[in-house]
Amino acid sequence: MSRNNTWVILQREYLNRVKKKSFLVMTILMPLLFVALIFAPALLSNVGKQSKSYLVVDETGAYAASFSEATKDRYTFVADTAAAFDSLRAEVCDGVIYIAASGLESNRQNVDFFYMTSEPSMEQLNGISSRMTSSLRQKLMQEVGGMSPEAYALVNDADVEIGARNMETGEQTYSEVKTVLGYVFGFLIYLFIFMFGGMIMNGVIEEKTNRIVEVLISSVRPMQLLTGKIVGISLVGLTQLLIWGVLTFVLIFVGGLVFGGQIDAESLASAQQMAAAGAPIELDAMGKVMDMIHSVNLSRLFGIFIAYFIGGYLLYAALFAAVGAAVENENDTSQFMLPITIPLILSIVVSVNILNDPNGPVAFWFSMIPFTSPIAMMIRVPFGVPGWELALSLGLLVLGCIGTTYVAAKIYRVGILMYGKKTSYKELWKWLKYKA
Repeated sequence: MSRNNTWVILQREYLNRVKKKSFLVMTILMPLLFVALIFAPALLSNVGKQSKSYLVVDETGAYAASFSEATKDRYTFVADTAAAFDSLRAEVCDGVIYIAASGLESNRQNVDFFYMTSEPSMEQLNGISSRMTSSLRQKLMQEVGGMSPEAYALVNDADVEIGARNMETGEQTYSEVKTVLGYVFGFLIYLFIFMFGGMIMNGVIEEKTNRIVEVLISSVRPMQLLTGKIVGISLVGLTQLLIWGVLTFVLIFVGGLVFGGQIDAESLASAQQMAAAGAPIELDAMGKVMDMIHSVNLSRLFGIFIAYFIGGYLLYAALFAAVGAAVENENDTSQFMLPITIPLILSIVVSVNILNDPNGPVAFWFSMIPFTSPIAMMIRVPFGVPGWELALSLGLLVLGCIGTTYVAAKIYRVGILMYGKKTSYKELWKWLKYKA
């Protein structure tokens, strides 16, 4: 009578994995890493954050209390509008908040935020708008006296709309659009690195498992095989990106023709009469959307995206290939993947901090470190990045690609033909010290 061996197998599988050093290390490190990732944004939010100085020109005289709250930024009220703009042009201050008396219509206050180089973030504009809205509601409550249903609706619906404008060009910038674009492009870099890097790693593991690599190595050098695999898959990614880019521009163009063309003759005649009379023309919903799209240099943004996609992919692809060469199967990749994925995950975690302060020290350093710059810099680019920072970041990324490729090649050269042995970090260090 055969006995049930399920318990024996269960015990063996459990003990074999629990006794591994990698299990012990990961058991201790993972909670620490999770806690660090949770608290990282809060800890980094105030690291090296510099206070900024703004001049406030309030022609209504109703918003002094809005800027009296204790904040890191300094707000100074001035009466001379021309002097305030001169100070901004001379970069004595970081921005001018212009509250025109004509900007108040019933329970709506329109405000202009002028800047030169340091564009305000969406969080900053929303904070100013929120404080001013409170003051506006208090002012309306004093004016209406009682709280009839009509008065309550008027006060409750009160709002302050603040728009950022470039002092030199006078064009309005849409921080909300740039916030969305920055996060989307940064997340696409994150997604593509994992997607195409995983393709390389799985391809290397498959060739190694099926012993196909032994045939390939007899004809080409390991470095040639590694380079061809990385570049080949990168071309697949670029092909997809170019197709997506072309289709996106075509859809935007067609959408503009279709929706922009739905203007009847009466509306067009009315708009022409208003323009001839010198009256301002309010953009309709589609017109505002198109204005938002045109406010961002999409061709420049897409070009920079391609550069960082290539750089980030090449940097991480070499490491993914090295992991694939060092292991026997996909189950063994987890211990080596963690150090590779931490910088990518951390970049996504701090993306909120970067969006809130695109020119702050956290945003700057994360966009300079090669392992985080592809994501961090793409988040910053829509808000405007100085040319020297962009050049320095790309230069460091190129050096990072060369360094990771050199390290990966040494691991790949040994590991691709290594069978029947569990690889450890100690073993990898030995491979790196082998002379070619």
